[in-house]
Amino acid sequence: MHVEQQPAPRIPAASAGIRDELRSLAAPASIKRLRPVLPVIAICLLAFLPHARAEDAQQVVIPFDFQSKFDNGRYGAMVGDMVWKMLQREKGFIIPDSMQDVRDVCQAKDLHLAPDTPLDQVKRIMRDDFDASIGIWGSLERVPGTTGDAYDLSIRCVDFSVEPQPKVIYEITNVRTKTVSEIPHLYVKQMLDKLYQRTPGAPAPADPTAEDNWAKNPNLIPGGDFETATAGVPKDWEARAGQLREPLGDLVRWLPEAGNSPNHVIRFSFPKNVGDNEGVMYYSKPFPVEAGATYRFQCRWRTNGPAVKVFIKCYDETGTKYASDSPTETSPYERREVYRSQQNLKGPQKTWNTHTEDFTPRHTRYTPRWGRVMLYAYLGAGDVEFDDIIVKQILPASPGQHNKTPRHSMESRVTVEQMEQNERRPRQTQDSQAPPRQ
Repeated sequence: MHVEQQPAPRIPAASAGIRDELRSLAAPASIKRLRPVLPVIAICLLAFLPHARAEDAQQVVIPFDFQSKFDNGRYGAMVGDMVWKMLQREKGFIIPDSMQDVRDVCQAKDLHLAPDTPLDQVKRIMRDDFDASIGIWGSLERVPGTTGDAYDLSIRCVDFSVEPQPKVIYEITNVRTKTVSEIPHLYVKQMLDKLYQRTPGAPAPADPTAEDNWAKNPNLIPGGDFETATAGVPKDWEARAGQLREPLGDLVRWLPEAGNSPNHVIRFSFPKNVGDNEGVMYYSKPFPVEAGATYRFQCRWRTNGPAVKVFIKCYDETGTKYASDSPTETSPYERREVYRSQQNLKGPQKTWNTHTEDFTPRHTRYTPRWGRVMLYAYLGAGDVEFDDIIVKQILPASPGQHNKTPRHSMESRVTVEQMEQNERRPRQTQDSQAPPRQ
């Protein structure tokens, strides 16, 4: 994948002190020492980059793990993850790439927020350690003497960009819950309604940046309209389809739309024994993706009976020691699937439906670099048609995405590098204890 080199952005003269500080951070020892907070440093630098002005209007929100002393923080971390996921789904604010980024900074700085932490102290943390404006934190403690879902819940959501006093957006203190589901579906939902300044229960407002990019950005599958083909194979799509990788023309065909011959579609036609077993699939050719960026998929489709799904699969390039059977494949790398968006298409039969859904390719250890759309139909016999496949990037990756420390999963605090170092220690010990060769 070729990445065009861009000129380095010029830091304004007023930021000379910051420039000097950056030079000191470039030393290898400094980089190693500051590795846990590199994602936050990238967020801080965003304010000084001219090309980031379009995003400056969006406020940075930092959700923290909630305090939960009764189980040493386990439930509190689950609430933090839940708030982060709900913010990611709602969009409209800049948030960390993951809760692990927040935890890394809190661990490196020994930061612990509780409902009674003074706002002045939280403001310093938000300003100095995260360069963010809105913080969300709180506590969740089991009610003594109970074994059910009775918890005392506290939530604080505060905007520290407001002067002279911070603006408390939402606050509850020691509210007793009857069920765990009240936490996301009642109290966190109330907080989000206040944060987004909307009528309770109303959907989040559309992100103007995302909608503008949806209107103007190019389709990553230019042949998604199926109007151009060579020897019956649509542009930007594979020449084979189905589980057995059959040539187009049987299970999957490129042909004019019935009753609208100037328009072309992809049609799946399959018997019951195929639909009730493996189903039928058809892949686009690969297109580049950026890890952590948000994309929007859209298509038109119709079915006379079978169920319909779309999968967007994303891949990283990993080294391989195995030779390829193909004489044209000589690269020492192979593409490994590291992300998958499953989109379930629902709508009435025998009429054209439009499906639209956003997705964000990411992985804790690998970097999604390529994507493919897989059209899929199954269950029973029948015909399914697809048209106007669109994939566009609607939001770029957040600043810290490319500085993430690889992990096997978001549940792990142990990095891949630490695991590899741990695996090398026994071998090094064995080598040091081995008798010298004669």
